Amino acid sequence: MSEAFGNPHALKENGQDVILIDGLLIPVHIGVLESEKGQTQAVRFDVEILTVSGYRQIVRETGSYVSYADTVTFIQEKAANGEHIELVEDWAEAIAEFVLENPLAEQVTVRVTKPEIFEDAAGVGIRISRRRT
Repeated sequence: MSEAFGNPHALKENGQDVILIDGLLIPVHIGVLESEKGQTQAVRFDVEILTVSGYRQIVRETGSYVSYADTVTFIQEKAANGEHIELVEDWAEAIAEFVLENPLAEQVTVRVTKPEIFEDAAGVGIRISRRRT
C-alpha cells in the first residue's frame, strides 16, 4: 500500500486545480425576440474555475477556498430576481466577473446554453474564458 494513502501532505500538486459546475439547469428570463419576453426558458450553465498555483496548500494553511456553492447561488439568485437578460453572452460575463472576484480563482470558463431552441441540437449558446489580469 502506498505511503501517500491517507496522507494528503505526501501528495505533490501537479499544477492547478479545476473547480466544476456541470449542467446547472435553471429557468431564466432571456432572449432578444419578442416571443421570448415575459416568460422563462431553460438555460444550462457549465463553469470551470482554474485555481491559482499552490491552491491546495493555500486551502490547508488558510482555510480559504473557491466555493462552487457561491457560484451556484449567484446564478440561482440572478435568475430568481426576474430581470430579463437578452443575451447568453451577458449571463456568461456576469458569472465570470463574479467568479474572478475570488483571488484564488485565476481563470474561468463559462458555458451558457439554451437547450430547447433547436430540436436537432442539444443546445446553442456561448463559451467564454476570462483570466485575472
